[in-house]
Parts: sequence; C-alpha cells; structure tokens
Amino acid sequence: MPTKRKNESIEELRTQVAARPNFFLTDYRGLTVGELRTLRNSLRQSSAQYAVVKNTLFGKALSAERFEQLGSLLAGPTGVAFIGDDLVAVAKALVTFATDSKKLRIKAGVVDGELYDLAKIEALSRLPSRPELLSKLVGSLKSPLYGIVHVLHGNRRKVVQLLGALHAKRTESAA
Repeated sequence: MPTKRKNESIEELRTQVAARPNFFLTDYRGLTVGELRTLRNSLRQSSAQYAVVKNTLFGKALSAERFEQLGSLLAGPTGVAFIGDDLVAVAKALVTFATDSKKLRIKAGVVDGELYDLAKIEALSRLPSRPELLSKLVGSLKSPLYGIVHVLHGNRRKVVQLLGALHAKRTESAA
C-alpha cells in the first residue's frame, strides 16, 4: 500500500526524470559512503546528480514505455546518475570511477530515449568533451579566414614593393 512518503518519492523521481530525461543506471554494491561521496562530487562537477533509488519507486516514476525498456535492469541496488548539460563528461566520470574502484558497475543508460549498453557508454566516454569540440570547430572555421587575410595582405605587400621598386628606378634614371 503506497504511503504518503512513497508517493512523494515517486513524484520527486518523476520531476527529476522529466527535468533530466537522460540518465545512467549503476549498481553501487560494495561502495563505501566515502566512495559514494567521491562519486557524487565528481558527477556534480559534470553537472549531474547521483541518487540511490528504490527499484519499485523508480519503476513507478518512469513512463510505461521506458519501464518496458528498463524493467529487467531494475534489480539489485540501483543508483541513477541524472545527466545535466554535458553527457560526455558524465560518461567519462562514471567510466573512470568504475575502472578505478572496480566496485561500481554501470548497468545501462537512457540517452534521448534510446537505451545505451555499457559498450556505448564507454564509447561516449572516449569522445572529446563539449568545450574541446567547440574549440576545434572554432579553429576549423577560423583557419580559412586567416588564410584569406594572409593572401590579401601578401598581394598588397607585393604592390607596395613593386611601387617602391618603380620609384627607386625612376629616381635613379632621373638623377
């Protein structure tokens, strides 16, 4: 029988899922409180939140279609990393922590409505971060412009040198 407290928890999880529809599911079995704190801090730096959830309450907070996707994964202790702005940074933080601690197990993730398995999450973690991609984009957009500027300056410089040479030749011939 659902109590008022459970209903509040379900509503809180629904609002969290609605606000951050992309998330990763983990099995945190074996982690100490200190290790969980370290994980939460590293995820917070990546604009993500990590919450330990009850499987039944989280299942009720999900939509029916999403519950069908994730129903089999909601077994055992489950922690959910709700992704903020940077998906790649969260994936990197989770994969790094999982490989370092050897205790955290990444079950799966939901990104833009698609179910991601561990292999896809690890592939995401190997991508460059958003700031790196943006800087590469700006660099690739700016390099042709710099090339055009240098070409135009080169032609102007050649014209000035030609005029200087003509002036020097005429002053020699006049003297």
